[in-house]
Amino acid sequence: MTDEDLEREVQKLNEHIDELSKADSLTKQEKKRQNLLELKKETLERIKQAKEKKNQSQEIKLTMDYALLEEYGEKHPLLLHFARIKLRGHIL
Repeated sequence: MTDEDLEREVQKLNEHIDELSKADSLTKQEKKRQNLLELKKETLERIKQAKEKKNQSQEIKLTMDYALLEEYGEKHPLLLHFARIKLRGHIL
């Protein structure tokens, strides 16, 4: 992912998060979606930091984590739970 791609994705995620934040009350599904979007955004920001530090192994690992969130995040709540733990720094 190039820096421009990262910025575009973060911007899209920010827009979606803002849309959900403006709602008066969120359903359980919308709350899960908001959490997933925030995890994706955090992961992209960590990828960006790894690129800046030229830490290629961390960048690759985080890119794989992002791909898993993208593909399976909404379909598998258990994966989302483990990703939340891992990406929040509890396992890193």
